[in-house]
Amino acid sequence: MFKSYAAIALALASGADAFWRMECPGVLDVARIDPIVNLGDASAHAHTLSGSSALSATSNSSDLLNGDCTSCRVTQDKSGYWTPPAYFQDAKTGKLEIVPQIGGMLA
Repeated sequence: MFKSYAAIALALASGADAFWRMECPGVLDVARIDPIVNLGDASAHAHTLSGSSALSATSNSSDLLNGDCTSCRVTQDKSGYWTPPAYFQDAKTGKLEIVPQIGGMLA
């Protein structure tokens, strides 16, 4: 019996592609904000902010739920989302530029 469970577990343990797309076509801001790691302080790096209009460096769940609007397609979604922005280096100028998140947040 154990062998058949082990065989099923091995068959189900295939590789996975880690990809997630949240339908938040609007971006609130790009800022050095991370309310979990650096509550109230500047983060060590920038994040692209999406979701509740009340997302800030000090926001909590009550603040987010009381936001006026959201940048996500689901209008009831008052969560706060922040992801590190992707950058590319312009071959002509050598400057780093943020890759726009067209159509939603990618994580």
